[in-house]
Amino acid sequence: MKLSLSAAGLLASALGGRAAKLAPVVRSGTTLLVDGKPWKAVGPNVYWLGLDENVVPPVGEPYYAPTKASYPTKERITEVMATVLALGGTTIRSHTLGVSTGNPLSVWPEKGVVNEKAFDAIDWAVYQAGRYGVRLMVPLVDNYDYYHGGKYNFLRWAGFDLTGTRDDKNPLIQQFYTNATIVATFKDYIKTLLTHRNQYNNLKYAEDPTIFAYETGNELLGPVWGDMNSPADWVRDIAQYVKSLAPNKLVVDGTYGINKTHLDIEEVDIFSNHMYPVDTAKLQNDLRTVGAVGKPFFSGEYDWVGGNTANLQSFFKILEESPVAVGDTFWSMFGHNAPDCKTFVNHGDGLTFQYGNPRNTANQNSRIQLVRKHLVAMSQGRQIAPDEPLPAVPCPAPESPPLSVSH
Repeated sequence: MKLSLSAAGLLASALGGRAAKLAPVVRSGTTLLVDGKPWKAVGPNVYWLGLDENVVPPVGEPYYAPTKASYPTKERITEVMATVLALGGTTIRSHTLGVSTGNPLSVWPEKGVVNEKAFDAIDWAVYQAGRYGVRLMVPLVDNYDYYHGGKYNFLRWAGFDLTGTRDDKNPLIQQFYTNATIVATFKDYIKTLLTHRNQYNNLKYAEDPTIFAYETGNELLGPVWGDMNSPADWVRDIAQYVKSLAPNKLVVDGTYGINKTHLDIEEVDIFSNHMYPVDTAKLQNDLRTVGAVGKPFFSGEYDWVGGNTANLQSFFKILEESPVAVGDTFWSMFGHNAPDCKTFVNHGDGLTFQYGNPRNTANQNSRIQLVRKHLVAMSQGRQIAPDEPLPAVPCPAPESPPLSVSH
């Protein structure tokens, strides 16, 4: 894949119109606005920014072997921000900036126990995103029993040991939503996050406009798996609580799929769905359903490399033309194992997006160009050729942009 532009030229070009201090994102009906102008949230999922599972760190660095958990380096985090700009993106959706429970490297290794060291990577990611003009969407809990934690930690802390359970029809799992003690504990965790003060910019997460939205969770039950759904009362309660702590944050319904019983929840600003595989009929139906109640739609995850190209192009076209679609984030991006700039980090799900990797297949490279074309169309309202060479991203990337411009 041919790469073009100098490192300084890349950042200077991409940063045009962005500023070190970001204006807040607000919602007006089905539209998101920044400084009164329509704004789209587009970019990658980078789930590992707060805690990774793909790199064994040097001896002596924090590492939790049972789940292969380690903190990403500052260089890895900063490279992501530069890559998002090169792609024409505006946003990163990142699970581990919000989901961090249940292992020694977590924000909450145990119930109510705060591990300040866990905030180092999270703080850096939020700070660098702000300096690069990249917004963040942050899920607050995960549906699965994964390395970075999720609802099963809260269940275990309350005496419901469902370790290894993936059958979401088990009624005990619903205790996460209905048990008053568990709900209160989850709210305490949310408070730990939102009231934390970033060591690099001295802003609480609740007041930092870099984090424009909190999502009630990642893939919380829903129609895709045919299981029980997250109750509307719980969604309303959590959304209200987030806004009580952070009135200027947008709230995304983290249910997997559009639950029509949630559509009248005033405090939910954005409804979302994930696309595995990309399904244009499902997308159009979701847009109609959400648009009918005057709310916007966000495609939180989608398969960027599978299926046929024409289908992905149709998916992008629908999003670009819909007045209800406010953005999308593909799954999922990895960069170099920086400061080692010769080795890319790999992830084994078949959906790893590695910008500029010389080992990419021709199909991967053409899809990366197609994704960039879409992100530019959404974020900048302009069309570029599908085979336009990709701007170069420096490794290591500078810790802050070489420009400071008004937004």
